[in-house]
Amino acid sequence: MTTFSELNTTISVKEKDLLTKDQFDKLLQAPDTETLARLLQPSVYRLDAQTLTDLDQVETVLMAELIKTYRWAFAESPQPEIVQLFTLRYTYHNVKVLLKAKASQTDLSHLLIPIGVKPLAALEHLVTTLTSDEFPEEVVSEIQSIWSEYEDYQDMRVLEIGADLAYFKALKWIAKPLGDAVFQQAILVMIDLYNLITVRRAKAQNKPIGFMKQLLSDEASRPSGEFITLEEDQDVMAWFQTLNPDLYAVDLRSYEEKLRQGKLRTIDVEYLVDDFLYHLFAQAKYQVDGPYVLARFLLAKTFEVKNLRLLASALANDLPKERVIERMRPIG
Repeated sequence: MTTFSELNTTISVKEKDLLTKDQFDKLLQAPDTETLARLLQPSVYRLDAQTLTDLDQVETVLMAELIKTYRWAFAESPQPEIVQLFTLRYTYHNVKVLLKAKASQTDLSHLLIPIGVKPLAALEHLVTTLTSDEFPEEVVSEIQSIWSEYEDYQDMRVLEIGADLAYFKALKWIAKPLGDAVFQQAILVMIDLYNLITVRRAKAQNKPIGFMKQLLSDEASRPSGEFITLEEDQDVMAWFQTLNPDLYAVDLRSYEEKLRQGKLRTIDVEYLVDDFLYHLFAQAKYQVDGPYVLARFLLAKTFEVKNLRLLASALANDLPKERVIERMRPIG
């Protein structure tokens, strides 16, 4: 079995294929798809000008690279559970798709993403039969519960909400045996900020408190109802400070300033999730052993794909460069 020391040596080579900040700066200056294609030629993506005009084709190329990266990581990691923490979001995306397809009796297979520890066929079998010999009993039970609730209410939103909440439970199940404070902190930050984003969106739509509570995860660092109070009492600023443990340092000043001015948008909080994760695993930069190098690499690859997707979309839709820059994920 590959050791983390051996794996991290391989990653140090693979990291050289990641696009650098200087390269992204040049990509940002690209005035058209021809220039963007030329700048991407030395990279692993090699998107030509024609492909860049079709965002569906761009997505296919980007996801193919991500799929290849995760398959390699599952095959090589001494602890595949670490890779699974990154791929679970795709598993539960697929759960949503399959549950909606089952409920509507519609073929939605074109929306499935073949990323995960188990093959899509196993997930399809689970959702179709509500039984599985391949997935843990906890996962099977969650899917059964979501479907049962849908049958009671006949509301597609039950499937959406149920899959989101099951995703967070699964993250904690998988992280617990690792016994690693950094991964556990990462998951709590993700869940806490998900709850905050959910409350902000619900309030923007004037949803009642009872409705909000149904949307919130109970797997957070505090009782879910407190996230509603947090917004009402304007205590988000103090809470932000508690999110910044000694494990890592994230500069929260820009977020705090937007909060003071009443200009903190949901998209800012979504970016904050990625910013926290980036800084959390940045300490891995100089490690030669241990799992954080792998986590950092997978995160960097995910951000790279997000940034390239954003650049292609910006060119296709004539988005101002300033809007693109503020939405880009950390690089390097």
